[in-house]
Amino acid sequence: MIADALALYDFLQKNKAKYTTLDALFDASGQRIEGSEKIIIAAIPSKSNPKSIWFYKVRPVKDYVFTPIPVTVCYIDYALKDGTTNPDSEVFRFVANPMSTFTSGGMANLLVNFTVIGYKPKQLIDKLKT
Repeated sequence: MIADALALYDFLQKNKAKYTTLDALFDASGQRIEGSEKIIIAAIPSKSNPKSIWFYKVRPVKDYVFTPIPVTVCYIDYALKDGTTNPDSEVFRFVANPMSTFTSGGMANLLVNFTVIGYKPKQLIDKLKT
């Protein structure tokens, strides 16, 4: 999964002139270190253990899709969508172990800085057609 995100990042960087992108670097608490002011992160604490387990959510920006990329190798855990058993790709956290799902009690978050890259899927698809 991280490899997919890095491949997307590499593709967008090599074709900067063709696509409109946003990117920013955040610390483990979700505070921007540098980058686009348009990308805003909300930290969502868990009800069971708010000091050790929290999720991030990128505030929506019209027409953009966002991809989180941690600065070191780790795993991404996605929160369950309210009222379902399906994970929500827009609500995520970073963990050290791939078996640390929130539904099974979870483990503490991995403290890691991360980047968020935003791109416009429609723009990407339209350019690929030409």
